[in-house]
Amino acid sequence: MSADPAGTYAFPEWLPLEPISQGSTVIVAGPAFSNAEKLVEGMVAGGTRNGEGALMISTNETCRKLLESLRRTAADLDRSRLGVIDCSGQDIGSGGPEVQVKYVSTQSDLTGIGMKFSALYESLYGVATGGRVRTGLISLSSLSMYVDLRKLFQFAQTLSGRIDSADGLGAFTIDPTTHDTQTVNTLCQVADGRIDIREPEDDADGELRVRGLAGQPSGWQPFSLPSE
Repeated sequence: MSADPAGTYAFPEWLPLEPISQGSTVIVAGPAFSNAEKLVEGMVAGGTRNGEGALMISTNETCRKLLESLRRTAADLDRSRLGVIDCSGQDIGSGGPEVQVKYVSTQSDLTGIGMKFSALYESLYGVATGGRVRTGLISLSSLSMYVDLRKLFQFAQTLSGRIDSADGLGAFTIDPTTHDTQTVNTLCQVADGRIDIREPEDDADGELRVRGLAGQPSGWQPFSLPSE
């Protein structure tokens, strides 16, 4: 990852994305096993090597499993600049002495998640270079199993608003195959753009297409995850 151009967030070389303007939130839409979640991990955690903060909200994996996954998608992760909100409701495990971890007992507690987010974001903001913090939410689809669409939309809109006001970057995943088109379109309204993920036609790990963000490559672009 090269240095970010002024006012933008750049990404690791394996991601075929141009830098995205600060204050932006994107929806990363892909079915299960499409590597959409891995892409968000790389978009968010990859910035720690440049001194940025990374805040991951994990609704379907424990902190421990998330950290195992990050070993591949962000091998040069600076764990001292990582914060995790574990909403999985599963066994509580340590993220290690460097990682800031906060736990929420159930995915339905959006108020609790929001409070943990505010506290953790403030902490990371204070240590991140230039107050630059990236936020990843995995996933909106998981949360939709516990709360209705109105509450989920308000929650996601609040997060994206906070990210915008702090000149951060947000990336939220959704599995469009588990929702009707109207639900997906409604949730995408909280974001500035959308990245669609699909299975590749060659030996790549996936293909992505960007919509709604200026200056991005057109059409489907292949990507390959870093080697372990």
